[in-house]
Amino acid sequence: MPILPRLGKIKEPPVVAPTVRYPERAASRHPFSPLPDYETSQALAFRDFNESQVTLYKPPPRRRIFDSRLWRAAISALLVYIFLTLVIGIPIVVHKEHENQQKYPDNPLSYDFAWPNKNLGAYYPGSTRNITIPDQPGIIPVCNNWTAVEYFGDPGSPTVLAFTEQYVSPNGQFSLASNATCSSNLDNVQGVFYTGINPNQTVQDAVLSVVMQSSSPSVFNRTFACFAVTNNFTDLALYLPDDLASTDNILYNITLLFPQAAVPSQIDSFTTILPMFDQHFSFDGNVTIDRVSIAGAASPVTVDSIQANRLLVDTSLEPVTGTFHVSDSLLISTILAPIVANISLYNDPKSQFPTSLDVHTGNGNLTVNVTILAPNKDPPLRPNFVANLRTFSGSLSTSFLHDPTSPPTAVQLHAFNDLGPSNVILDSLFEGIFQVSTKQAAATVTQGNASVTDPWVPGLPRTMVVGTNLTARSYGWIGWGNMETPCQQGEVLVDSSLADVTLSFLG
Repeated sequence: MPILPRLGKIKEPPVVAPTVRYPERAASRHPFSPLPDYETSQALAFRDFNESQVTLYKPPPRRRIFDSRLWRAAISALLVYIFLTLVIGIPIVVHKEHENQQKYPDNPLSYDFAWPNKNLGAYYPGSTRNITIPDQPGIIPVCNNWTAVEYFGDPGSPTVLAFTEQYVSPNGQFSLASNATCSSNLDNVQGVFYTGINPNQTVQDAVLSVVMQSSSPSVFNRTFACFAVTNNFTDLALYLPDDLASTDNILYNITLLFPQAAVPSQIDSFTTILPMFDQHFSFDGNVTIDRVSIAGAASPVTVDSIQANRLLVDTSLEPVTGTFHVSDSLLISTILAPIVANISLYNDPKSQFPTSLDVHTGNGNLTVNVTILAPNKDPPLRPNFVANLRTFSGSLSTSFLHDPTSPPTAVQLHAFNDLGPSNVILDSLFEGIFQVSTKQAAATVTQGNASVTDPWVPGLPRTMVVGTNLTARSYGWIGWGNMETPCQQGEVLVDSSLADVTLSFLG
């Protein structure tokens, strides 16, 4: 094995180059540490944080202000609100406003008198639901005392026809009532009631007849017609079962005829409470009546002629038509139906109270023609007649004319209407203040050329003074001489809304 010679250390020659000096290391770092220094670490951390914020943060989607569905809902709600306001809100607000108006600042001559008793008890002899037999001495009610009963139609379920007739006193009190109601029996019960003068001159009593037709024997056996009759008292009460089926029905035909006697029949009170009956009255000079009350829901009322001191007609959903002669008070009321009335009012100058007239309906036309008579010997110191007329959503037309034999009278007339035109006519004998007003429409006052001299102070000229004359409101006075007088003068107030108002003086 060869032996290599031992080499000694060979010293390399020096290299000429610039000297490189490394910076001194930080006191806290180890040499050649793989971690960045503090400043670099902070810079990297802030950079990563900012990048993450930019990457992860997404602003929420901005809501569209003009969303189509939102607009549609808002417009629909607005249209519904406007409709309800026009249909419901305006009539209610105007009605409440009229209710709260106790005095009118432009009517200094308003007369505050003590009203007579005008509740229903003043018209009805007893309860307004006078269906039970009155507690009268000597009265024994008799029910279903039929003169004849017939069965016809299907033998398995025949129709029943029954008839009865009573001869009763033509004087005293009369009451005819039924316990039927619109809510329970509107489709089950119908009837006709007629009262007038008997064409047979030989009959000296009043004749009350009842014809009843029922759809089945079961209904017939559960229905009662009860008479309570004594001297000067006649009562008929009709009792219907409260469990009638939709296929059950009952028909009535009731007639009450008064005699043609030399001495008129004297009736203290005449009362009907007959819902769903067609009521027809035809009295003349053969009957003298103190109190009359005609009532019944959904009952059309027709009056050929009737004369009484106090008279009430109270129905609903059906019209009232007729001729009325009254000397104390007259009240006619319905709803959702028209009223057409020709009325004669008489006021006794010796009476403590005026003769009152109240006629009102709603959603129906109101037509009232009034003839007034008060044989005043001197200018009156109180009103002779006080009248209140009211309707809404229908026309109001009325005239107040003096009877040819009547001197001037003091008339207070208030006529209210909403959403319908109003036309009021007064003759040339009216004297007093007037006020017509409306909203969003025209108010007009006209004077005719009829010439009438003052019957109390001949020679005084008749003049009309207008204090306020605006498009929707007019106020003034009409009469002889001037309005400064100690005598009671009249007043007429006509008020409406959203419709024209016209007040016409014939002279």
